[in-house]
Amino acid sequence: MKSKAIKYKSKEFINSIKNAIPRHCSNCGTQYADNDLSLIQRDDYAAMLHLTCQSCKESYLINVVSPLGSLQGSSRVPLKIDILSPEEAKKFIGKSAIKSDDILDLHEILSKIETGEDLKKVLK
Repeated sequence: MKSKAIKYKSKEFINSIKNAIPRHCSNCGTQYADNDLSLIQRDDYAAMLHLTCQSCKESYLINVVSPLGSLQGSSRVPLKIDILSPEEAKKFIGKSAIKSDDILDLHEILSKIETGEDLKKVLK
């Protein structure tokens, strides 16, 4: 039996994205405009969007999913972030997470820096 899942390009799914995003900034209460929302990534059943309040500059990543192809299951997960632009968000998509060992290694390297010359050597 063929699935009747609603594809991303369908009008219903596009409208579900508009219904799943917040209408006002949770930080300052300003109403969002259409151009405050940028599409970062999409597939047939989900989309990742970047939302920026033009008034206070708060930025959010929003994941909108349509599980099992059902618009009734659409949800939003706003995540307050320090990524300021859609381009910056795209840069980090698919990158591996920083491990705690990476942080410890960096701390060890930085603790040995005593002069500006030491820092220049590390940054080369």
